[in-house]
Parts: sequence; structure tokens; C-alpha cells
Amino acid sequence: MTAGFEDFDRFLEEARRALDAADRPPSEDEPPGGRGTAADGRIVAEVSPDGLLSSLRADPRVMRMGLQELCDQVVHAVNAALNDLRSNLDARHGAVDVTGLTEALGTVQEESMRRMNLFVEEIGELARRIEGRG
Repeated sequence: MTAGFEDFDRFLEEARRALDAADRPPSEDEPPGGRGTAADGRIVAEVSPDGLLSSLRADPRVMRMGLQELCDQVVHAVNAALNDLRSNLDARHGAVDVTGLTEALGTVQEESMRRMNLFVEEIGELARRIEGRG
């Protein structure tokens, strides 16, 4: 039964490390938000990690566009920045396989219940033996 407890302890330690990694704030190497461009790079939108538009820059040449085209290009740049943010967050949190972790925890729970039931049965059998001697 000792090997079972060692396996259980090892699994919990791995799970703890994976969850700790997911909780760490982004490092300086990771992009802090998202960035998108439109109009051949003449419009640049940046969003913060919380999804708010933090910067919108435009080359003065975009003023030659019609108003509707300019608005469409701004929307395109902002949406591209939000998609970039989503990708960055997915990449950051993708290191933890939540589904796999959930399944593994379920397996550990089932195994621990099975072993606990066996342990209780053995204790019951031992108690019956002791009572039979008395």
C-alpha cells in the first residue's frame, strides 16, 4: 500500500506545480496584451491584458480614406488586437491541461475510495477476529 501513497503524493505534487504555473503573472518576455494592425500597418491598435483598448495610432495618410472605410479599418485593427490577446492568454494558460487534470483527479479520487474501502474491510475483519478470540 506504500507505493500507492507515493504515487498519490507524486501526482498531487505535479498537479500543484501545474496550477502554480498557471497562476504566475506573465513574465516580461510575454506580450502584456494584444496588438493588431489594419490598412497595411497604417493603423495600430493595442489592448491591455484586461481587454481594454490601450492605444490606437494612425498614420496621417489614413485621413485620405472615406469615413466609413476608416471606421472599418479601425474596427479591423481592434478586433485583430483582441484576437492577439486571446491567443496570448490561451498560450499562457495552455500549459495546464485542465481537462486532463480533472480526469486525473477523478481517477485519484476513485482509487483512494477503493483503497479506503479495502482498508475499512481489513479493519472490520481484524475486529471480527479479535472479538472471536475474546
